[in-house]
Amino acid sequence: MTLDGLSLSLLSFFDWVLETSLMAGVLVGLVLLVKVIARNKLSPRWNYMLWLVIMARLLLPWAPESSFSVYNLLSYGQEALRTSDAPSPRPPQASPVHQEMTNNAPTKTALVETKQEPPVQTAEPVEKRPSASFSLYKLAFVVWLLGAVCLGILTVAANRRVYARLAKQPVITDPGIVGLFEQCRETMAVRQSIPLITAGPISSPAVFGFLRPRVVLSDSLMNMLDDRQLRFIFFHELAHVKRKDVAVNWLMNGLLILHWFNPVLWYAYYRMREDQEIAADALALSYIGAEQKESYGHTIIRLLEHYATLYPTPGMANLSGGKQQIKRRIVMIKNYHKKSYRWSALGLASVIALSSVTLVNAKAPESASGNLSAPPVIATESSGGTSQAKKKLTIHDIPLDKNVVEAAQEELRRFLGDSQAELYEVADPDITSRWILLNKNGKGQVAIDRDTKQIVNAYVQYTWDETDEAVKKAAAEAFRQVDANKTFTAETVERQKRFAAGKSTHEWTLQSKDMIVTLDADTLSERGILISYPVAQGNEKAKNAALKALQTINVGKPVTFKQADHNYSEGQYDTWKFFDDGGNYAVVIGSKTGTIKSISAYGKKDDNEANLGLLLDKDRKPIYTKEEAVAAAKPTVNKLFGIDLTGYSVEFSTENSYAHTFTKKEQPTVHATVDRTGEFWNYWVDPVDGTMND
Repeated sequence: MTLDGLSLSLLSFFDWVLETSLMAGVLVGLVLLVKVIARNKLSPRWNYMLWLVIMARLLLPWAPESSFSVYNLLSYGQEALRTSDAPSPRPPQASPVHQEMTNNAPTKTALVETKQEPPVQTAEPVEKRPSASFSLYKLAFVVWLLGAVCLGILTVAANRRVYARLAKQPVITDPGIVGLFEQCRETMAVRQSIPLITAGPISSPAVFGFLRPRVVLSDSLMNMLDDRQLRFIFFHELAHVKRKDVAVNWLMNGLLILHWFNPVLWYAYYRMREDQEIAADALALSYIGAEQKESYGHTIIRLLEHYATLYPTPGMANLSGGKQQIKRRIVMIKNYHKKSYRWSALGLASVIALSSVTLVNAKAPESASGNLSAPPVIATESSGGTSQAKKKLTIHDIPLDKNVVEAAQEELRRFLGDSQAELYEVADPDITSRWILLNKNGKGQVAIDRDTKQIVNAYVQYTWDETDEAVKKAAAEAFRQVDANKTFTAETVERQKRFAAGKSTHEWTLQSKDMIVTLDADTLSERGILISYPVAQGNEKAKNAALKALQTINVGKPVTFKQADHNYSEGQYDTWKFFDDGGNYAVVIGSKTGTIKSISAYGKKDDNEANLGLLLDKDRKPIYTKEEAVAAAKPTVNKLFGIDLTGYSVEFSTENSYAHTFTKKEQPTVHATVDRTGEFWNYWVDPVDGTMND
């Protein structure tokens, strides 16, 4: 293609972007109108699907004409504008070269040219004069192109920065948390393996990536939340995975790069993300159950208050929302019932009706039909111009040294033997700073850092029958040290070796519904054990200490614990965690001494709706000064933990002035949250040496 031809194609593509942006802007108004008319009659799923009609409109390179199109109302003005801007007939322009944004890597496309008859010149040549309007048009094109390129670069750079940071974060290995997450994944029938990693710079729980998604969770949340609350968070994040929300966000961000100049579409994206979160809530509640919706609402809104930050990257779906969205989520959760996430006739009718009048173009007047330019036709670059599925990458397609591949295969050979050690496929080549190499049966994988070309980790999944008898025996013996009366069984077995800072950790993880055992893979010594019991089978001394702890913070009503989790790792921790059925109360107690490690009494208020309302006041100021906060928390902290806050400094959370952190050099850190009345209700301690073995 010549330079002039390329210029004409780009200008034609710019025309298509402008026209599509105008039509999508009209469609946004119609969507908002439908939402106002339907109000609470549309389920969260259908409220969200209305926004997908806008995405479809923006993606269509061509649409049939129809007299039913809502854009017929605009056609007369467009025709008049077209006539006034064109003083003489112009030959038809070539179709544009268009680059689609899919996932997070551009797909090359090729021009499909339409054969055109040359125009017949019937008038005498006239002197060409520069057109002021055409010069402004070209200036607008240059501004648009620069804006799209800059925004595209910034979007990709921001996303890669987050990827790079997360790539350095370790995988969460706490057997209790990992076991709980896997239970939630199986309940929601999410078949793909999803790693659970520490959050690093990300404060809120989030899903990152969509081909091989990862769920990120901060250390502070793991310490603050009990198992029931973590279960709610996992269901919410897995709802994003199940609904492919991150893929939708990527696609919409690609469209916004092209339509960066249209504020209506940016507003639509903001509203779409709001409805995306509410739809994820509804899907999560469909698995949790309506009877626990109040506890779920407490947990989600509590996190929105502490950790609600919208990260400017399309590769992530995380908890976020302003004051108005929190109100909407409270209403949805409060009114949730089992049919809230099902298909409905009204929702289907709304989407069909909206699509039938907006996904078709205005019918062109017959007098102008001969002058209409052909719509852009896009085809994926391949033989014959036909679309092809994206080819899977193999290790031969990426720039890896042969020695690195052999070293990676050697790691798998130690796990699986020669027959299954061969690495073949490359997973997710565009969305991580690592190469993820898979063997042919998908059971084994090795991650390699792209920059250093060093192996980061090797991972293999086994069935129980495939597991070495020595591993089974070691796990059973370690389990017997904690509970000699309970039979050890495992439903899944995983083996992982991680490399960092010149050192490696090598572990086996064997887990079932109510127990997890982690072993050192080299010595088969115990690394951690979690066992879940009905509360009647839990440690009676620890349970009494937990109930006494609740009395210390004036719960004011009887609390019945439903479950007890025993967490044990020799020399590191030995604790019992007790929590009620609603997840409103949770206490962690040291097994040996009965000392309190953390306590949460979110449900201590009799008026739960009013308690939720406390979280809506974004502009609140701290209840106490720093000195007053120490004085107010000091008596209870002393009773609960035996810690004297004298000499401690205090900091308020930047997101929530009701959350306090008390610190003192070489002393345990204490965290506490106060309600509007000035009463502290949530406490936990970070030990100096990081262990809880008393």
